[in-house]
Formats: sequence, C-alpha cells, structure tokens
Amino acid sequence: MTNSNIQAAQNLLANCSIETTPNVYAKYGNFSDLVNKETDIYVTYLPDEEMNQVIHTAKKLKLEGYTVIPHLPARTIANHNELEKYIKSLYEDCGCTKILVIGGGGNQKGSINSSIEILETDLLSKYNFKEVGLAGHPEGNPDVNQVDLDNAIIQKNQFSKKADFKMYLATQFFFEAKSLKEWELHLKSLNNNLAIHAGIPGPATLKTLISYARSCGISNSIRFLSKQALNITKLATTRSPDKLIYDLASYQIETPETKLRKIHFYPFGGIKKTSDWLKTLDKDNLSYDGQKFQ
Repeated sequence: MTNSNIQAAQNLLANCSIETTPNVYAKYGNFSDLVNKETDIYVTYLPDEEMNQVIHTAKKLKLEGYTVIPHLPARTIANHNELEKYIKSLYEDCGCTKILVIGGGGNQKGSINSSIEILETDLLSKYNFKEVGLAGHPEGNPDVNQVDLDNAIIQKNQFSKKADFKMYLATQFFFEAKSLKEWELHLKSLNNNLAIHAGIPGPATLKTLISYARSCGISNSIRFLSKQALNITKLATTRSPDKLIYDLASYQIETPETKLRKIHFYPFGGIKKTSDWLKTLDKDNLSYDGQKFQ
C-alpha cells in the first residue's frame, strides 16, 4: 500500500456524504454531535413518506449548518403543481441548492414517470439549483431492463450539455470495487461524461448487508456476500468498508480517466454506527487486511 493510495483513500473519506430518513432524524432531534459538518447529508423521500416531513428535515439540517441534498423521487410526486411546490419549498424555505432526482420505487402516484421528465421541466433552473444528482446502477436494476438504463444514461448526458447546473451520477450501493470498474467501462461505451459518486455501505453486520442486497435485487453483491456468509459465525460480525475504500482509491490512481469523485455512505447499520466509525478514522485512519496505515 503506497502513500498515494492512502492519500487517495483519505481524500475520498474527507469528501464523503451520508443519508438519513426523516424518521431517523426525528429520533435524534439534531445531528450536530453526530455527523461532521463537512459531510453532506442526503434526506430520503420513500414512497410512503410525507412531503412536508422531508422539507421539515431538510430545513432543520440546513439550520444546523449542513449541506443538505433532499431526494426527489419522480414516481412519488402526484403532478407538476406538487413538483413545483416541493422544489420551491426546498429552495426558498430550506435554502437547498443541491438535490438528488431519482425515478423512485413503489407504485407511480401521478403523471411523472422519470427523472428526465423532471429535468425537462426546467424547474431546477428556475429555483437556482446548482448541483443535481441522478441515479446510477452499477449492478443493474431488477425493475428496469438494461436497454432502458443505458438510454437513461445517454439522455442524462445529453441534458447535461445544456443544463446550467452541475450533474453527477449517485450510485446504488455495491460491495466490490469490481462492480464500479465494470460499470464504468460500460458507461464509457455510452460516452458518459458525468461524475460518479459511489454508494457504499457503512459498517453493518453481514446479515444486515445481505438483507439489503436481497431487497434491492443486486445479484452480484448477493453472490459476493453469500460466499462470506458460509461461515455462520460471521453473520453477526460487523463489517466496515475499509478494503472497499482502499480498492476504490487504488482504482482512481490506476485509472486517471475515471469519473469517480466521491463516496456516499448508506448507513445500513444505523447512522450513529457509521458516524462513530468515521470519527475513529480521524484518529486511526483505515485498516487494510488488519494493518493500520498513517
């Protein structure tokens, strides 16, 4: 492990983001003692969530001094009037200038079907959003065929050429750097120019990670995790993503043309567990195969 690899890994960690749900935020009341202020915080908008709860959570986090990135799930929004109301509130009431636009899960509630449709309304420009994330799926999406996923990447890139805000791809979680490498090689064939923010799991038990991978239908990750679960005693052992972060950092160094710019943590083991782990890294740095690196 070279100094450049270590530095690249530390840079990824220094520039990371994390996500929360309105319910988790309400449980803690505030995040000031929990999450570093340098860490961007995404606020999820699940299919059964109330829009006002997402807005309220974004506003509270912004008041605490965080850069907040709310989710905007296309198929959860009832109509264009509701869409503008949501975007306007995030900008005017919460002071948000960054947002993550996704297709969203669950049943479609209204007339809006995709993230591209939201981009094409130009509402994000109207309300001065500066940075817009869009979904990327390194291991595919069980609900969308590969041709449609590829077309979406092409459309997003085409739109980015005329957009007056920065756009990037925020990925679904994965557990091996190989998943990102193979996906980015595929993206190259689609002439992707969007930056990539790689979604990875925070510390969690192997059992929890397998459960999330199965619920999202990401087959490569299920196979990878299942091999490790053959030893039943490992199921309750907390795993942290040290090796994955180093592998991604090494990939950055070995592949100068990569679009990988940031890592985003999915705190499957709980936001406190991920935050506490990140704080220990400030003192001890990462371990790799049992060895500590300064």
